[in-house]
Amino acid sequence: MKKIILFFVLLYSSLYSDAKIYFGANYGLHYETFEAKAQKAYSNTNALGLKVGYGNRDDYAFEFSLDATKNEANVISENDSQKYALNIELLKAFDFDLFFNPFVKIGFGAGYLSVDRETASTINFGSFNFGTGIFIPLSESTDIELGYIYKSISYEKFNLLDEKAELQSSQHGAYAGFNFRF
Repeated sequence: MKKIILFFVLLYSSLYSDAKIYFGANYGLHYETFEAKAQKAYSNTNALGLKVGYGNRDDYAFEFSLDATKNEANVISENDSQKYALNIELLKAFDFDLFFNPFVKIGFGAGYLSVDRETASTINFGSFNFGTGIFIPLSESTDIELGYIYKSISYEKFNLLDEKAELQSSQHGAYAGFNFRF
């Protein structure tokens, strides 16, 4: 217990030292693999993300992001149109005195998928997120972000004709974005 408290005190002090609030936007391409019973389905999607964070570009940061994804597959219904998610992630960046700063991030998210079913118009989900990438500083207050994100997504059970179906998916994505820090 003492180690956990010490960890959070050190994390808080490193965040507070040179931390800044930042806003960002990104656009990415995602590939999602759905697994339901004995069949697999695939979806290529375009995603737009907006985020707000607090932290340092070459140390720790917390990010809250909102993702909007357009699905191109009909996995749950005839029209699986949009997916929205709110994510919370802890980011650790490294400063190696190069022209870029690599980072890793880990977190979780929750959201819903719009579907066209008689019993429901949305299916909720939760996700575990892991990502890596680089920040390319353009100035003290702006940078470009290039990254890869992996999400393990679990959807709520939904009704079929005679039983409840469980659906899980794995999502891999590459994205590019822009951040403004102040």
